[in-house]
Amino acid sequence: MDFKNAGIMRNGLIYTEEVIPKEIKYTSLNKIVEKDGVEDKYYLGNNLEKWNYLKGAKDILRKAGTPHEYHFREGAIAFPDSLDKPARTMLTSEGSLNRSTHVIEDPKSKCYRILTPLETERINGFPDNWTDTGMPQSFRYFCMGNALVVGLIEKMGERLNKIFESEDN
Repeated sequence: MDFKNAGIMRNGLIYTEEVIPKEIKYTSLNKIVEKDGVEDKYYLGNNLEKWNYLKGAKDILRKAGTPHEYHFREGAIAFPDSLDKPARTMLTSEGSLNRSTHVIEDPKSKCYRILTPLETERINGFPDNWTDTGMPQSFRYFCMGNALVVGLIEKMGERLNKIFESEDN
């Protein structure tokens, strides 16, 4: 077993405890993505060079007034996202041509594409088509990028309830 040390300071005293982390199996993108193919609008098309640039590492010399220069640097992001790993955190810009948007190799066509709104709902633990209320597709992505992951909130709520119940006793 792998023990970890946890510590807390209370009233100027430090308390430590050896704890056993609870391992929770993650849900991979492979279990979330649609397997029967998706509409053509989700495929990258002729923008592959732009996507490669956005996802790649950068070191760009920039000027902020005269004579100040600085290097803007950012590391690479996996391209495409691995279907064997969990999704990265979604942002409200999910689904648009930008660095943070998930890009996967479609399981059926083997071509690169972005996630569908339905897949983003699944990542966050919402029921399929939860955001399919007639709003524009970009708003559906925005909603899921702005949402909290349902399963995490449930776990936090359960833990808080246990704490509250123990305080009552």
